[in-house]
Amino acid sequence: MAISDSLTIQKISDTDNTYRFDFIGSVDVHAASALELLNIIPAKAQVVLDFQQIERVNSMGLSLLLKIFEDWESKAITVEVLHLNRMVSMLFKITGLGRFVKGEGASTGGAIGSKPLNPQAPIHADAKKTSPSGMPNKIGDKNKLNFVASLQTGQQLTGWYLLNTYLQRRMQRAIHFEQSQDVANEAATDILFAKPFEACAMIKQRGFVPLMRPVAEADEVVILTRADDERTSLSQFEGVGVVTASECSFVYLLGRFLCDESGVDSSKFEFTFSGNEIKSLQILLKKKVDLLFMLKKTYEGLASFSRNSVRKLDESSTDFAFHLFSISPSLEAEGKMLKQILQEMQADETGKEILKDIEFQGWCPVEEGELNMLKMVFDRYVVED
Repeated sequence: MAISDSLTIQKISDTDNTYRFDFIGSVDVHAASALELLNIIPAKAQVVLDFQQIERVNSMGLSLLLKIFEDWESKAITVEVLHLNRMVSMLFKITGLGRFVKGEGASTGGAIGSKPLNPQAPIHADAKKTSPSGMPNKIGDKNKLNFVASLQTGQQLTGWYLLNTYLQRRMQRAIHFEQSQDVANEAATDILFAKPFEACAMIKQRGFVPLMRPVAEADEVVILTRADDERTSLSQFEGVGVVTASECSFVYLLGRFLCDESGVDSSKFEFTFSGNEIKSLQILLKKKVDLLFMLKKTYEGLASFSRNSVRKLDESSTDFAFHLFSISPSLEAEGKMLKQILQEMQADETGKEILKDIEFQGWCPVEEGELNMLKMVFDRYVVED
């Protein structure tokens, strides 16, 4: 069944200075005009929003809602949001909008702009904190650009080398490409394709300029156990060992919230951070831990033998975070050129073939609202030494 990309808001009642609205469809970038109906609310009113018929809320939709909620807060308007599904409830808590949710656990996400109380710091079995380097670029050849990418699947690697060749030809510049598991600590970086929190670190610390993101590609998490583990429900894994690639990652954060929303206290897990997802899989299969948090796209790209060795217990569907293409702030002209080239790939035959190889539909600009939401979550949860 296709998910609606439109939003309908129906006014149910407005008695005794209380306004009730039913939301139907999706709250995303297309929802701005429908949300204008909520501008009629007078100061000191009470508002109830029923999300029972909402199919999806993504990062841009959350940004639009946050602006409305903050405006209402300045006017002493109180709001309750009812009947959130599991994924939307989780996003409200992650972003801090959870304080508007009526019912048990409403304060889980903490106040907007404050550090959340949940998840609490876990016990680390082998925690290796890596703070993104603040070192400036060190480029030996002024004419050569350094392109560093954090890939989503190993199958994409050949395609990324082809993309690098394509960019060299179109930009008429020598570009050195390399894959990295820790792109934020790569000092000599000019062009970057990075995971959500890695990209945020480079934007915040080095002033990298976000250019594009993959079309219809959001970072989601799957929670895996071994295929031979007889436990069938996530609820049976309370307090076990969990492995994931990095503590400073959206996958780690999303995995913890997914467990908490399922009634499993993630603060009781003993976490191991392996450095990359393939090592994480090996640690799980060697029975050193019982659960694995993995990027969904990596899981889907595993060879059949590896896929058959694990069993999926749960997965997210948040449509919130995404990998980002960005560029060094000193390369403004190159950034404009690169953005245009990426936008035009879908209309170019060679570009289309490369997009197939890197498993993307194409590239689209980053909306300011969705980027702001991603940076807000980064600031709330990523501890920088």
